Amino acid sequence: MKLLLIGAGSIGAYFCGRAASGGAEVEVLVRRNAPEIREKGYDITSIAGNFVFHPARVIDRHEDISPDIDAVVLATKVLPDVNRVELVREAAELPHHPPVVLLQNGIGIEDEIASAFPDNEIISCVAYIGASRKSFREILHTGSGRLIIGRFGGGDSPFARQLAGVFISGGVPCRVTEDIALERWRKLLWNLPFNPVSVLAGGLDTRELCDGRDIEKLCSELMDEVILCANASGVKLTRAMADEQFAYTRDFPPYKTSMLQDYSAGLPLEVDAVLGNMLKIADRFALAVPYSRCCAALLRSLDRKKQER
Repeated sequence: MKLLLIGAGSIGAYFCGRAASGGAEVEVLVRRNAPEIREKGYDITSIAGNFVFHPARVIDRHEDISPDIDAVVLATKVLPDVNRVELVREAAELPHHPPVVLLQNGIGIEDEIASAFPDNEIISCVAYIGASRKSFREILHTGSGRLIIGRFGGGDSPFARQLAGVFISGGVPCRVTEDIALERWRKLLWNLPFNPVSVLAGGLDTRELCDGRDIEKLCSELMDEVILCANASGVKLTRAMADEQFAYTRDFPPYKTSMLQDYSAGLPLEVDAVLGNMLKIADRFALAVPYSRCCAALLRSLDRKKQER
């Protein structure tokens, strides 16, 4: 399998590096530092075993994308000023219309890509991983590292099963589902409380978010609002699924959430992908989600002030 990776941050480099270990030929499109990445690759320090990811090709122009790729993997942040459609257009509009694989956070992130490229299969990936980027070519993987993938819109996907096989061959626990929408919402049960609260509470790690006191209660209230919106959308989230996310987080090695890492580094925050898209659903069904609205307003203010500075 020949993959094109766009967005070689901690998540993209880790999982596509594992895919390369499993036999995939991975081409990476980067914005800068292409010569050093070509020479040295990505150094990945991992609880599952350290390795160096040497891409088959490193390019810095869309015009140089190989014409025979089997799929394009988009692993960028989902931000208002990141034009995801244009990032993948050159690859998605190749004559054979390769699948577009979204290795990204958030809810409702597939619609824009599916609308722009109706002839391409859209594969949605939900990642559970603790990872951070120490430099442009150094990745630290500290916890979990599994994927759930499926065809956007539901149903069986031979390509998703083939892709999962590549990840599994590279050492990644990977499960294929015919209901990726449920898994997206299930992941939002984690993302929506823990990412924003880690920032708003002053820089808490995952262990501190499950403190058994006020912070954990706030996270629990946010999970209830996710369940409310999911159920209104026809997705059957349950309180038991929320409790599973708490149990998962308590067993996880303490680490800083991706949003907290971005905030500490002065990078823009994925407020819309994690909170904003769910609030649109709440508006559509006239649902009361006061905790989520409060977090979104505070995060946007913090993000704006940080970017101004």
